[in-house]
Amino acid sequence: MSTIKSFDPETLETRDLHKLLLSAVAPRPIAFASTIDSKGNVNLSPFSYFNVFSSNPPILIFSPSRRVRDNTTKHTLQNADETREVVINMVDYSIVEQMSKSSNEYAKGVNEFTKTGLTEVNSLKVKPPRVLESPVSFECVVDNIISLGDNGGAGQLVIAKVVHIHVKNELLDSNNQIDPTKLDLVARLGGDWYSRLTKESMFTITKPKG
Repeated sequence: MSTIKSFDPETLETRDLHKLLLSAVAPRPIAFASTIDSKGNVNLSPFSYFNVFSSNPPILIFSPSRRVRDNTTKHTLQNADETREVVINMVDYSIVEQMSKSSNEYAKGVNEFTKTGLTEVNSLKVKPPRVLESPVSFECVVDNIISLGDNGGAGQLVIAKVVHIHVKNELLDSNNQIDPTKLDLVARLGGDWYSRLTKESMFTITKPKG
């Protein structure tokens, strides 16, 4: 029989609490967010504090947290606040290495599309470009940004309303629904760990009736 060890968040260092949370709450989808600043500089960066929160209106939320080590904010957050637009690109296995490389802390103004070799494609309704190689991309306007705190590690929730969706044709069935077995999405775990959503790792459960 396994035993349980308990932790009080108030007594943990932020970095240790961060590792514990991200290892336990997993897998998490990855928001590969492309943004642009007021001068036209493009930024591309991944975030795993991310999910869909509403269908009507269509809302995605991701959180570029303040850095634990020095309490600074990320360029994505700064850009989203400046221009109120973002494209959230999904990450499949074919671009996982480029996604990881984009998470390097480049100087402001450096274009991660160039650094990673990914391809910029003009969006239809917002200024930030989308990632050509991404299986699904969501053009969004920023409805709100909610700060969860002022200290290092504090989440900054970017509430993004979807205004246009791009899906690779080969992923869609005859009803224009996405076939999950073809997506090959990648999800984030703790530390350096990721998971890959393959047909072999999926299963179905019939929804209860009544």
